Amino acid sequence: MKKVIEQLFPPRCCSCDDIPEKDSPTCLKCKELLLHPANELSRCGICFMSNEKCICSKRQYYDKFCASFIYEGSVTKTIFKLKFRSRPDIAKGFARQMMLSLKERDMLSDIDIITFIPMSSFAKFTRGYNQSQLLAKYLSQYSGIPYDGLLMKLHRTKAQHTLNNISRSGNLLGLFEPIKDKTELIRGKTVLVVDDVSTTGATFNEIAKTLLIFGASSVYAASCTTTQKKSQKNIEHKKIL
Repeated sequence: MKKVIEQLFPPRCCSCDDIPEKDSPTCLKCKELLLHPANELSRCGICFMSNEKCICSKRQYYDKFCASFIYEGSVTKTIFKLKFRSRPDIAKGFARQMMLSLKERDMLSDIDIITFIPMSSFAKFTRGYNQSQLLAKYLSQYSGIPYDGLLMKLHRTKAQHTLNNISRSGNLLGLFEPIKDKTELIRGKTVLVVDDVSTTGATFNEIAKTLLIFGASSVYAASCTTTQKKSQKNIEHKKIL
């Protein structure tokens, strides 16, 4: 029956809906947009500077960051479909690739619980779902790590992508707090926070700060995509020079 279903509904690339490579959630073309840890060297996952020169760590509350794709080309179109074209099914393939990326970076074994960036009730009602929650849910299914909604968003804010870097952090101050009956799931745990797109890491940082205040031992951040423009090819080129 499984083979019949696969013939009628063949698997598709999680990024562009093309035919993927065997046993992979992505096609060969989209693999070029994947961030590979072997090529990242000892660099920050946000600014891509060396750890010695990284400015992010000076104000960073989360301990590790992982992104699967560079936010370019077909990936941007697919993320748009996921968020604005009622395609929640896309989250499943993306989550599988996120699981593989986390595994490559040896991050999975440390994680006790997976959570996600909460949306306002109005935003979730308008969209019909929270795409970050879907990613966390499927990532939990693939990894076997439990997931739960640990935090709530206290009020609506301006969209982060409409603000400059300085305004992004101010837009989020005091925005999140734990759901009352979920604080015991936070205390003493290593929490993985999941989102679909990371730009400056400001949202992850505010979430991580809140989780640490309420007793988390460590916070990791995982994004499906990052808007960082320097791909691993840029990094390798600079290393050669």
